[in-house]
Amino acid sequence: MSNIPQNIPEGAIRYNTDSNKMEVWIGDKWMIVATSSPNLGDSSSPAGTRGLFFGEFDDSSNTPTIDYITISSAGNAVDYGDLINSVQFYGGVCSSHRRWIYFGGTPNNPTNQMQFGEISTTGNGVDFGNLTESTHYNPSGVGNRTRGVRMGGSVDPSGGAQNTMDFWTYESLGNAVDFGDLVAAKRFAFSANSPTRGMIAGGGFTNPTIGDNIIQFITIATTGNAQTFGDMSSDNKFAGGNGACSNATRALFGGGGPSYKTTVSTVQMATLGDSFDFGDLTVARNYSGSTASATRAVWGGGYYTSPATYVNTIDYMSIATGGNAVDFGDRTVAGSYVSACSNGHGGL
Repeated sequence: MSNIPQNIPEGAIRYNTDSNKMEVWIGDKWMIVATSSPNLGDSSSPAGTRGLFFGEFDDSSNTPTIDYITISSAGNAVDYGDLINSVQFYGGVCSSHRRWIYFGGTPNNPTNQMQFGEISTTGNGVDFGNLTESTHYNPSGVGNRTRGVRMGGSVDPSGGAQNTMDFWTYESLGNAVDFGDLVAAKRFAFSANSPTRGMIAGGGFTNPTIGDNIIQFITIATTGNAQTFGDMSSDNKFAGGNGACSNATRALFGGGGPSYKTTVSTVQMATLGDSFDFGDLTVARNYSGSTASATRAVWGGGYYTSPATYVNTIDYMSIATGGNAVDFGDRTVAGSYVSACSNGHGGL
């Protein structure tokens, strides 16, 4: 492509077959177009965005397992390490492009512990600091590239959910700081985020089947109380599970109850409004962990009844198109009350 056409309009674009690059005409020359996406994972993970699943509950052999997948591929999860201090399930998680933070949870009683690890490596959790209060029953986690926020949770199986939100900076070890209050106290709720907004949807007040379908949101970079966004579909308002199941614009909510659904619903996070049907999971279940890359949403683990079954299923869906989910592979363990995160979710 050595012959340069004459009278080229400013801003014209071509594909250079010699260099295999897109180019734009600026002034008197062709300039290579630089392209990047902030939602395709950390540069330390060249194989693609990594998703992590935390903990499992199956009534007998509850474990502190952490396992991981590469979201752009398919296959079974691989062992990552373990949560520390006997925390096995009921916690929440969120992540930056580099670091995950798991908070709360239980072996027997709720805890205020926060622990962390580097997403691109493997290993056990390390102490980070403390929340402003103890919590379990799957508090929700949201965040952007620098800040994580815990939303809700509970300490009593028959008591009320918490409306507390607290936050931290991923790269600084230390205790969480008060952020504000939820519109309605929640536990076992969905969570999702864009680079500006964190969202919590569905969940229960006093147990997983007594609650409402309200969607609430915050502006992550500020502090203050949550606001109302809209309503969840009644098919999956009591969802359980955790993780930022979203890219930078769209949130997906999959599975749920009260009678264990395959339904996936969605909202556009930049606007306000109710969720609408977007497709179905491969297995009807509740309390799975969900997370995403820029293009795929994945769900791992969970529980369904009739007969009572704990699953290790991982399935995925295109965030752009929706439709029926496709089998991805299996977790290393089967169980529920799972939390999940990635280094390529919508908050980054």
